[in-house]
Amino acid sequence: MHRLVVYRENGKYDDYTNIVGGIGWSSSEDTLGVQLDFAAANNKSGIYLPSATSLNVGSMIGLLNGSKEIFRGIAVTEDSNGIMTKNYTAFDFAFYLNKSKGIYQFNGISAFFALNTLFEDFGVPIGNIAMIPTIIDYIYYDKTISDIIKDILNKAYEETGIKYRMEMRGGKIYIEKQEDLVISANFQLASNLGYKNILEAISNPNIRRSIEEMKNSIQIVVSNRESGLLVAEAKDDESIKKYGLLQDVQSIEEKDIAQAKNIAENLLKDFNRIIEDVSFECPGNDDVRAGRLINIKEPVTGINGTYRIKSCSHSLDNGIHKMSLNLGVV
Repeated sequence: MHRLVVYRENGKYDDYTNIVGGIGWSSSEDTLGVQLDFAAANNKSGIYLPSATSLNVGSMIGLLNGSKEIFRGIAVTEDSNGIMTKNYTAFDFAFYLNKSKGIYQFNGISAFFALNTLFEDFGVPIGNIAMIPTIIDYIYYDKTISDIIKDILNKAYEETGIKYRMEMRGGKIYIEKQEDLVISANFQLASNLGYKNILEAISNPNIRRSIEEMKNSIQIVVSNRESGLLVAEAKDDESIKKYGLLQDVQSIEEKDIAQAKNIAENLLKDFNRIIEDVSFECPGNDDVRAGRLINIKEPVTGINGTYRIKSCSHSLDNGIHKMSLNLGVV
């Protein structure tokens, strides 16, 4: 059973489950963090409210399912809706990384140490950060901390071909390989829904396949040379023959020339394919969130394979957990 709680300073909490409704949470791979929305009875409504703590902007909010914590974050906005209810929006602690800027000069240190520096400076507790060896030699200014993190992880991907994902869990930061964050589609659902697994519960499926964003030729040039020197190229002749030439040009700094071939090959691997977008609705599962991977095999709709979760929206209504998924190819 899901419960919404407000944490006290001593780590204990007050249970607000009986006076809240409209609970929903969402995540997207384009942004860091998870957003939680809910409505709560107004103090003026005459409904009993827990007295040990007060639900306000700045309160620490938790969403639990049994003993498992699904979300922990800060109530950021409060909107009054007449005399009976107030609507709240909370974000996990990645909120501070999205809203804060910094100036950082990393002089040839690993991505692992650069990321640790960012989190320590902003007091974000660290759960686990993968040992990412990519060397960061760059000056960041007038950028949000979240954009700096994304850029560091993107540099690591361009060099190594390994994708990493940042998540907040239990109030701590985790950066792990995306390939390790895999969810099986054949999980058990709540018994009162009457389904055996997620595949029997898919509704409103939509599948879109397109070559609009395909790139079958990648050229790498040095950005700080007037001549635009071509330093690496990767292409797929079979794809070009079948679909026509779809070329992209990426620029790098002169100091990154040694990685140019890796960058070209990894970008070609990422973009040289038919892009498939899948969306559907189904009963909810707490482990499903953006940035993770999910294995699905469903012959009727043709949804078959490993997909990355581009975005996910969960809702709780009268104890029934549902979610809407938007998936992309890995």
